[in-house]
Amino acid sequence: MVSFVVEKPQRMSNGVVSETTRLSIIPNNSSSAQKTLLKNLEIINGGQRVNAWVDSMRASSPTHLKSLPSSVSSEKHLSSWIMQHPSALEMFEKITQASGGKQIVMFLDYDGTLSPIVDDPDKAFMSSKMRRTVKKLAKCFPTAIVTGRCIDKVYNFVKLAELYYAGSHGMDIKGPAKGFSRHKRVKQSLLYQPASDYLPMIDEVYKQLLEKTKSTPGVIVENHKFTASVHFRCVEEKKWSELVLQVRSVLEKYPTLKLSQGRKVFEIRPMIDWDKGKALEFLLESLGFGNSNNVFPVYIGDDRTDEDAFKMLRVRGEGFGILVSKFPKDTDASYSLQDPSEASPHTRDEFLATIGGVETNAAKNMKGVYNK
Repeated sequence: MVSFVVEKPQRMSNGVVSETTRLSIIPNNSSSAQKTLLKNLEIINGGQRVNAWVDSMRASSPTHLKSLPSSVSSEKHLSSWIMQHPSALEMFEKITQASGGKQIVMFLDYDGTLSPIVDDPDKAFMSSKMRRTVKKLAKCFPTAIVTGRCIDKVYNFVKLAELYYAGSHGMDIKGPAKGFSRHKRVKQSLLYQPASDYLPMIDEVYKQLLEKTKSTPGVIVENHKFTASVHFRCVEEKKWSELVLQVRSVLEKYPTLKLSQGRKVFEIRPMIDWDKGKALEFLLESLGFGNSNNVFPVYIGDDRTDEDAFKMLRVRGEGFGILVSKFPKDTDASYSLQDPSEASPHTRDEFLATIGGVETNAAKNMKGVYNK
């Protein structure tokens, strides 16, 4: 029999360390060599996976994107991307024509869409102007907040009882508070929690993540009831690899949970067939528009988890998605709005008010506010 031995990278005569890993075939009849091989390969593969996560963390960081040198090719790429995903404000007339008098239903992400992205997730407050705009919007159309946060926390930010809320990436859905709904199709007791069996597990994982990451400065761990998140926005980049290993060491004991990445955050979710796109479908069904072609859903979001909703709208062939981003990204959204941290603070509420202006004077009122 033969076995394979993994040779460690060697330092060359010029002082450079070779990154090439070589496999040597040597005769061996013992099983210990095979175990050593598997262990070495596991270390190599594990390192590659960690590096892949860190590369993804860098790629999703606006700081790294802004630090890239400008070039003619990058400017052409940006121009090409904007042509494929034009500004929703500039294309508003075309959008209203596409709605064709159908029932508009609004779906809004929270962080990065209704509020700016901030270092401390507990301080992601929406402006009073944005709150007034969303309130006016809800008078015209059924309006839902679809967020990764738990419902209680996002409601404390939004404080509008007439909205639909889909928290934990759509795994916790509630209708408007009793007496606040203007849409008779939906039952006041609307409640859906497809991941309810995972509550004890998420709580357990949350506590383990708190303990495991406490040695890494800047980490913020949140329990969103049906999901958990690990924010690394304030973690030094040199600590990212360490953080990946910490998070994975906890999750390797929970094969029914999956790890994904958002804007400087790791998301831990139950491994079930449910996401923001499924939540959007559920709400449309609850509103009586499940198989209707007389509805025009609009979804506005900024993160990777919002892509499930954008994709669902493309498959459905009705309505459209709007990506909030200043930088080109692969997306299934049809239109774009500037990132709130980079653009005018009124861009998003102006667009929302303009949509409301299809049936009310909300847009006119809001523009009057801006001009003061």
